[in-house]
Amino acid sequence: MLEMLVALALLGALMVSLNTFLFSMGELWGKGRDQRLFDQHSRAVAKVVNRTFEAATYGPGASGVSLKDIDNGSGTTEPRLTFVLADAARLAEWPEGPLPDVDFNVYVDPERGLIFQWQSRLELERDKKDLHETIISPFVKALHYEYYDATLKEWKIEDEPKHDDGGTAWLKPARLHLIFKFPELKSTPKTTDGPTVEPEVVINIPIKRTGATTP
Repeated sequence: MLEMLVALALLGALMVSLNTFLFSMGELWGKGRDQRLFDQHSRAVAKVVNRTFEAATYGPGASGVSLKDIDNGSGTTEPRLTFVLADAARLAEWPEGPLPDVDFNVYVDPERGLIFQWQSRLELERDKKDLHETIISPFVKALHYEYYDATLKEWKIEDEPKHDDGGTAWLKPARLHLIFKFPELKSTPKTTDGPTVEPEVVINIPIKRTGATTP
């Protein structure tokens, strides 16, 4: 009987320790849940943008990604990354039937996020209609542009696109930085000086090569 009581006591102590361990692990896992979900979201956004740029660059008839002045709807223009897709697929929710040859441009509205603006070249009364929009992520708050400076032999990240040296044409960046911000995320990392570091993902902008179908 004594041996049985000792065994039950040991078993009880083991179960208490196990439950304490499981609850503590569950609490730690729960604390990092928002961060993990946010990381998954940012990776998914990067994958969508990356695959879209590749679809616009590689393959027969692809025109590639470029920087052009686009009407921003307020009577002025601003430089935006633009591209054409023969098939917009899931990036476009058509008011009527889907159409081919879709012009896209990319911009960020700090209040609405990363937006793909689009319109088919075959839409009737194209010039009289507003462009359609697809919000890719409400958490992207800015775009930064990365260029290689051949003179200084270093990479530079710019808040705005650059003009070609000595010209008025926009210079296409080598990489695009998507700056994310999730207001409810309490575990946002900080620098040693204290200010919050806004998470970002970096996307390589593919180069259009004649006849190329793969990078």
